[in-house]
Amino acid sequence: MAIKQDKDGTWRVQIDRKGMPRTRRTGFTAKGDAELFERNYLAEYRVNHEQAMDGRTLKELIESWFIYHGINLADGERRRRALLQMASDLKNPVASQLTAEQFLKYRYQKTFEGDVVCFKTFNNLHGYLAAVFNKLKKLKVITYQSPICDIDFIKVQERQLSYLSRKQIDELLEVIRIHAQNLNTWWVTQICLRTGARWSEAEKLKRKQLRDGRITFEFTKSKKTRTVPLDPAFFHALDQYAGYLNPDDRIFTNCIGSFRRAAKHTSIDFPQGQKTHILRHSFASHFVMNGGNILSLQKILGHADISMTMRYAHLAPDHLKDAIKLNPLANTVKLSADTFKTQ
Repeated sequence: MAIKQDKDGTWRVQIDRKGMPRTRRTGFTAKGDAELFERNYLAEYRVNHEQAMDGRTLKELIESWFIYHGINLADGERRRRALLQMASDLKNPVASQLTAEQFLKYRYQKTFEGDVVCFKTFNNLHGYLAAVFNKLKKLKVITYQSPICDIDFIKVQERQLSYLSRKQIDELLEVIRIHAQNLNTWWVTQICLRTGARWSEAEKLKRKQLRDGRITFEFTKSKKTRTVPLDPAFFHALDQYAGYLNPDDRIFTNCIGSFRRAAKHTSIDFPQGQKTHILRHSFASHFVMNGGNILSLQKILGHADISMTMRYAHLAPDHLKDAIKLNPLANTVKLSADTFKTQ
């Protein structure tokens, strides 16, 4: 291995090391450029060599990710199960040998053949797997790049978030009151609609989280607590319903199944996979339509990223009114219906 200067003043690099592909490159105008090429070549070979020698399967890598990082995520166990299922579907290859082509074939199968999943769901799975490789590389558990890092996510047509109208909300609450087998269902539904809570956050409330006219949600998706005030009359009724439980006692039993069964008696066409989450969307949508502030909504919902909350901005009463006032024809003469009739 040597860096030498040729007669014409340029520099030549020759790498001839045992166990490494031999290479020779000429024409470098500066010695520093030749040295940089040498370093990059050796580093790339080392990474490629280590990748080839890493015989851990995809499932083994997923378990390492879970131990080192995933266990600390609010949905870590759920992600782990989804990732292990992906590994099984891919026939659990050696992780370092997984190719982009293998993944793309798998994506096609999952989205177009058999029991298909929607594009958005697969994009979530794609993100989970990419995060495994990226996190382990950052932790220096592996040295190579994610084999799927250059694969773009499927472009999904953005749709307006669904929410319930006031009439639908009244219908839902009445049906729950009549048909729900678990009395807790009505209270949990009310809390979700009044605070924007996720169903699991409301369902798992403990007595100590209900205090001074407010609910404090703990163990949230963002790992941060948040406090939301309640209407005094509703808080008093809920406080009475909770009774004299110990601070760490749960107020409600699990009742999501009761909600789903009761919801079937309504005329509401619930979006797929959003039977309970639509309650959170309904709170946020009505909050904005009634003139609520987006920054306040972000705090109430517990969004770490304001872009998540901005999905509701188009519902604001004054949203994009400037499109009417500032378009190039805004100051033209008044038009009548006859103006638009074809000649």
